[in-house]
Amino acid sequence: MKTLAFAFALCIATFGAVSILVPSGPLWIAQHLVTSSAFYVIGTVRVAFGLVLISVASVSRTPKTLRVLGYLVLIAGIAMALTGLVAIERARAIIEWWLQQGSVVVRFTGVLIMVFGGFIAYAGVPTRHDA
Repeated sequence: MKTLAFAFALCIATFGAVSILVPSGPLWIAQHLVTSSAFYVIGTVRVAFGLVLISVASVSRTPKTLRVLGYLVLIAGIAMALTGLVAIERARAIIEWWLQQGSVVVRFTGVLIMVFGGFIAYAGVPTRHDA
């Protein structure tokens, strides 16, 4: 499980890095993922990632922080599933606002995403005796 959390974290950090280097990429992805089916898939992935974080928290470098992040991600995923179409309209409005802000805001968001992924990777990095 710890390796799965590490892999998730590397994917998140990579997405953040791509957001910094190519700010138009995440905007294009965000615009195309605001559909009802994609919204539920993203919610499911959030729930799964939250559960993974919670399950590996006790053997991580920062158990309390990882547990709290896990619960926050889990709650966000459940909230996505429960709010459904209302949340999709709100997400579209946020994306439109994000588009109007320019590449600086997208790059800053990428930095935050990369830091989040990097922290989780650091906290859950597999050690030689874990494998």
